[in-house]
Amino acid sequence: MRTTLMAAVAFFILFPLLVIGGTSLKTLGEVFQSPATLIPRQFIWSNYLEVFGRIPLARHLLNSLFIALAAVLFNIAVAAPAAYAMARIKFWGRGFFGMSILVVQMFSPVIVLIPLFKMMKIFHLLDTYTALILVNTAITLPFSIWMLRGFFSTIPADLEDAALIDGLSRTGMLFRIALPLTAPGLTTTAIFTFVSTWNEFIFALVLVSKREMQPITMALYAWEKNNVVEWNFLMATAVVATVPPVLLFLLVRKRLTAGLMSGAVK
Repeated sequence: MRTTLMAAVAFFILFPLLVIGGTSLKTLGEVFQSPATLIPRQFIWSNYLEVFGRIPLARHLLNSLFIALAAVLFNIAVAAPAAYAMARIKFWGRGFFGMSILVVQMFSPVIVLIPLFKMMKIFHLLDTYTALILVNTAITLPFSIWMLRGFFSTIPADLEDAALIDGLSRTGMLFRIALPLTAPGLTTTAIFTFVSTWNEFIFALVLVSKREMQPITMALYAWEKNNVVEWNFLMATAVVATVPPVLLFLLVRKRLTAGLMSGAVK
């Protein structure tokens, strides 16, 4: 019974992936035929080559990779000191500051879309990588601070007291003790930021109009023309877009599992 239930849940989860993979290998005529087929009658592997030829897909991938990696670096650089201060330093308004971050996380980022557009226009940041990097950093920052705060709180206070007695400053303690001990938490936070930035669409649609600067999510949007969607090419592009995040997960899966388990135990 348990095996059957697990198999049913696995099929339910994997079914959309099967549809995406199957559609990416069909001709456009077979996509629209009725009744629909899950497995293509003929596997059109050239669809994957054609998407690279018809749109600058490689450039879109590089754009997303650059924006996501830059957002991760900025996110960690800001979130780590803020989270460490919340976990270890007692200052006036610490509780209100933490609650404010939590409240900000509850709102959809779309509500600030128009103010952000006007702000970027004033500072001449439209159609720039800087705009997308700053926006994605700001969107993911509240979660990152709360995530790292929990990891910093698990560090024994006696260890830090001993370091202070030995003359280590708070800054040195952060870089030489806290960050190395919370490597799984940093990995988890970095993965969250990377995937969130990689999948972001609405801000890229509004803030960047130049094709050569658009991320991979905008490449998916390119297959809708004159109210007709070329689903086979769109799905092929979607498969290509999932490769970098999957490879990243495979590279850091051990540290990611350790980070998630640490958070669960905490």
